[in-house]
Amino acid sequence: MKQPKYCIYPSLLDKFQKYLDSELEVESFWNINSEGDYKLSADEISDKNERELIDMINRVPREPIAAADKGTAFNEIVDCLIENRGSNREDLKIESIKGDNIPIGIRAQIHGFVFDFDISICKEVATYCNGAICQLFTSAEIETSYGIVKLYGYIDELIRNKVIDIKTTSYYEFGKFESSWQKEIYPYCLIKSGECTEVAEFEYTVIKLKGGTSMTPLISGEMYKEPYTYNHERTTIKLRQVLELFIHWLESNRNKITDKKIFGDVSNQ
Repeated sequence: MKQPKYCIYPSLLDKFQKYLDSELEVESFWNINSEGDYKLSADEISDKNERELIDMINRVPREPIAAADKGTAFNEIVDCLIENRGSNREDLKIESIKGDNIPIGIRAQIHGFVFDFDISICKEVATYCNGAICQLFTSAEIETSYGIVKLYGYIDELIRNKVIDIKTTSYYEFGKFESSWQKEIYPYCLIKSGECTEVAEFEYTVIKLKGGTSMTPLISGEMYKEPYTYNHERTTIKLRQVLELFIHWLESNRNKITDKKIFGDVSNQ
């Protein structure tokens, strides 16, 4: 068996896609100031996105981000409820919040942040994902003109032939995650590896969080569903195309890559 020449996970492709779509960000609301002028030019946005991509490949440490850690904590709470267990993460402490001796919330402490979630939204999502296999590692290979690529990652929830990825956000509109590559990579890996004979649907289960303030201390949320059907042949073509674009960029910037894991096997990671 040939050794894969490249090992790539979905977040890397998402970051590369963001780099490819840099020009679209120019018109984003965050890039327009109160006078109606652009804060950053298309070139400046492209340079910023490329730096972030290189940093992700090189696994450059960064300061904890509250929004990201809030999502990590929420996902772990949901998994704990589904599997009826305590957290096994060393960087995360979870405990119950009680009012009049009745559980009303779940507190998560991670990287110096404290998040108090309303127990109702945690249970709602856990009930929706009841019976799921949580945090399932999957991987598979795909042929490209540059050689074999190994794709890999952890699926949040697998329920029979449906893949679910839980997203937390403070703002949501339908289609927000349309350009994300998880919906292609995870079903592809499941089928290609033989773990599943078919994947009927990939769903981003989106939790729009609110609260966590002095006025409303518990973080509550609303659940939205963003489903996508899966076609293995179509996805194989799409993946090959974007991977070849990515690898072309990768080889053009090889001198900037200090962490060589992307060029080797991930079996021991």
